[in-house]
This record gives sequence, structure tokens and C-alpha cells, in this order.
Amino acid sequence: MSYIAHLKVVLIGDGGVGKTSIAHRYLRKGFTYEYKQTIGVDVYSKRSDINIKDYKVSISWVIWDLAGQPKFREVRKDFYKGAKGAILVFDISRRETFENTLNWANEFLHNAGRYPVVLVGNKVDLRDQTKDPVSTEEGQHMSKTLSKIFNTKVPYIESSALLRINIDKIFEEIGKLILSKAFEKRRKK
Repeated sequence: MSYIAHLKVVLIGDGGVGKTSIAHRYLRKGFTYEYKQTIGVDVYSKRSDINIKDYKVSISWVIWDLAGQPKFREVRKDFYKGAKGAILVFDISRRETFENTLNWANEFLHNAGRYPVVLVGNKVDLRDQTKDPVSTEEGQHMSKTLSKIFNTKVPYIESSALLRINIDKIFEEIGKLILSKAFEKRRKK
């Protein structure tokens, strides 16, 4: 059996953590070393297929890449409407972006609701070049903390947009979480 799903997902996290690079890699737009700050929001679309349980689901993604700078906080509120999930990204080479993940989780919870989240530690290619990188264990511990906040499992995935590590896995994981929740609701009716 096959289904078509239309899913809005937001990419959230501090500025410069690689949200746009992750989106571009997923959309097969390549990688650029030049940092360009997102102003407000960038919106992308893509169609992909995933298998969940005994179903093949064709997903029509609408990916909202939200600006991470504090000055855009007020503007972001409206961008969460209709989101069915979030990809919360931090930069493993910049500890302060990791420390801000709880703020981002609370912002998503407050503005969108209790929807699935995937925690992503990006830029793992910089781990050996960084004085005090966020460890895999710290990322896993944060995912457990977020799981308690959201009352559902929040997976932790490490990625590198530069090296294209785990980019597809991030979207496959959030897609499966969102669709599993939707199938569960449908069964209860």
C-alpha cells in the first residue's frame, strides 16, 4: 500500500550551525564554504519516498530553514505554524550552540506544539580540529533530556553537510517519526 504525505518541517538552531547547508545537501544543491545569513526564513521543497512498516510513503516536503539569530525571534513565531516536526541543529565545534538547544526546543514547543524532533550535531568533520568539541555522549544525553520534554523519543544524529554524512538519514528519521505519529492517531480513531 502506498500513501502521499505533505509535511512541513522546520530547521531550527543558532545561526551558523549549518541548517542551510544541510537543506542544500538534502536537495542536492551542493555545498558552499561561503556563509550567508538566512534573513527570516528560506523555504524549500522536495519529494522523496520512505518505507514505514508495510507502507511506501511518498513525501512532499516543505522545509522551512529559520534564521537563527536572536534578532529574528519575534518574526520566527509565525513560521512555526503548520510544522509537523523539527530538525534541531547545533554545531559540535561551537559549544554555545549546543547549550542553546533547550531554548530552541522550548521555542518550538511553545510555537508549534508537541511534534517530533530530531537533534542533529552538525560539523563532525571539525571534531578533531576543535579544542572543546561536543562529544557524542553529550549529544545522546541531550536527546534523552529532550525526549522527556517532548514525551517521545528524540533521536540524536551526527552529521557533516561538508562531507554529506547522514544528511538523508536526518530527513528519513524525522519523516518516519511524523508518519508513525500520524498512523498511530489514525488507528486510535
